[in-house]
Amino acid sequence: MAEDAKAQESYGVLVGWAHRTINNRLDLTLQCIDSTRRAERHEPDDHHIVMTPQQAAVLANYLYKISGQTPPPERKGFWRRLFG
Repeated sequence: MAEDAKAQESYGVLVGWAHRTINNRLDLTLQCIDSTRRAERHEPDDHHIVMTPQQAAVLANYLYKISGQTPPPERKGFWRRLFG
């Protein structure tokens, strides 16, 4: 069974991404080349991942953590800067 699951995995090089919102869900599209799913490996391969906004936030925080980066500082509006 583990061999069947491994045969279904796909690998590629991430070259772009986009998103759109559908019914309070996020459709994250990851575009890869050199995908093991394609016969012509230099043809772009789109992977659509549908998630909730909460899942997207958890994924974003995870990516910040594993990449050693920190999220950008929260932007404060004019009034908030004035009155803290």
